Amino acid sequence: MGVTNELTKMSKEQEKIADEIESLFKKLYAGKSAYSVGQIHGGEFFLRTEFALVVLTKHNEIRVSFSDRTRPSFAALISLLLEEIRGTSLIVCEDYETDEYGSMICDETDGSSTGEIVWDQKERYFKMLRDKMEHIIFRKTKGVPKKDG
Repeated sequence: MGVTNELTKMSKEQEKIADEIESLFKKLYAGKSAYSVGQIHGGEFFLRTEFALVVLTKHNEIRVSFSDRTRPSFAALISLLLEEIRGTSLIVCEDYETDEYGSMICDETDGSSTGEIVWDQKERYFKMLRDKMEHIIFRKTKGVPKKDG
């Protein structure tokens, strides 16, 4: 993950978690590296695939939203695997809409999709991804383990 500035700053623990998320998707996408490489922006880690959007927040919450084209069984598998990552809480968010090409729809009113975003508009892109994670369906928060004695 190497590069550090105010938009990419993450703790060592978050970097480790982000590496685990990338590792999971590398296994799911064997050989398709574009779908297993995330990006850091605003101190959060983003990984977007054709099936899911995953965001690791500053508070070690793994937020996941699935494409409306993702099979429920595959969504369940991804959720179960993400839930196993230590030191995190899993939050499953509402599914996101895609266009006929599988690109994420940015604006439901005008139908524009991520396929139309100019890639030098990073702030707009990451804000749109983060906005997709606002409607929570399920939250699995891991408590702090109790000490004996």
